[in-house]
Order: sequence, then structure tokens, then C-alpha cells
Amino acid sequence: MNNMNFRRVFRDLPQIETDRLTLKKISVSDAEDLYSYASLNSVTRFLLWSPHLNIEDTRGYIEFLNRQYKKGNYADWGVFLKSEGRLIGTTGFADFDFENNSGEVGYVLNPAYQGNGYMSEAVSAVLSVAFDRIGLERVNLRIMEENKPSMRLACRLGFDFIKVGEEPLNVKGEDRIIHYYSLTKEKWKNLAV
Repeated sequence: MNNMNFRRVFRDLPQIETDRLTLKKISVSDAEDLYSYASLNSVTRFLLWSPHLNIEDTRGYIEFLNRQYKKGNYADWGVFLKSEGRLIGTTGFADFDFENNSGEVGYVLNPAYQGNGYMSEAVSAVLSVAFDRIGLERVNLRIMEENKPSMRLACRLGFDFIKVGEEPLNVKGEDRIIHYYSLTKEKWKNLAV
């Protein structure tokens, strides 16, 4: 991975436009929208983080994101629905493996907006950044075994199932089986044709 490409992208997180969405930095004015779903057990049950207990938790997370934006570190894009002008989810990079020129993507969507293809649209936009702007050769996903909707999304986007984790991952006191998915730049380019 070209570190210059990485820094260039994240030094000033680019706003991304799709047909129905705008992916951009999250600000404190988005706290209510974020809290409306980040506080739900049903949303966080397949995530590594726990539900936000109050609006202050959400504001604290947004302040953390803004510090990451200023440092030029990778952080989540807010997924904004153009027709409503509101934050409906987040997506972005959870990790990078510079040695292997790969990254891991994560995403979460307000359940009120699920089933409309919004997250497919948002993650596709992030994949374009990963492969075209940063120059990654591979993007990975880690999905908890019970999260069937996320597995279907991975398959729709062209990710290949790689393996089931050999050891369970302890998440919030529970052992969870993790499924690993991967998409190469070459496959992404072929799918885009």
C-alpha cells in the first residue's frame, strides 16, 4: 500500500456522493440520529461495541471521530440519506494490514432503513475508495455467524467466503463464531465491468 495515498485520502476525509446517499464526516449535530440506532441492543448484538447508554455516549463517540478526522486517521463515514438529509448509518475501515496491502471494512445501519439497498450502495462507494484511491489489493470482512443479513450483503457485493474462524471470539462476554470474507481488487474490477 502506498502510504501517501492512504494519508491523502484520510487527511481530509472525502465526501462521497452516490445516487441516494452522501457519505461524509459526522458532526455533533448528527448525535440524535446516531443515538436513535446506536442505543439499540438489536443493532449492536453483532458488533464489538455495546449500545450507547445515553446521548452523551454518542456525543463522545462523535468527538472521538472528529479527533481521528483531524489527525488524518481512518474513521467512519456517516451515511446520510439525501431524501431526508439525515444520518442513517456508518461505514468505513475497521483496520489496515499495510504489509499485505489489505483493509477491513465495517458497517452499521439504522434498522428503520434496512432492506432498501442503502448499505450495499454505501459499502460499494467505500470499496471504490479502497481499490481506486488508496490502492488496496484486498478488502476483508469479519461477520458473526448469526448475522445472516450481513453475510447476504457480503455475497451481493462479490465477497468470497474464506473460512470460519478456528477459535471463537469473545465479544461482550460471549463466545462468537466469526466468518471471514474477502474481495480482491481484481474481482472488484471484473464485477464493475
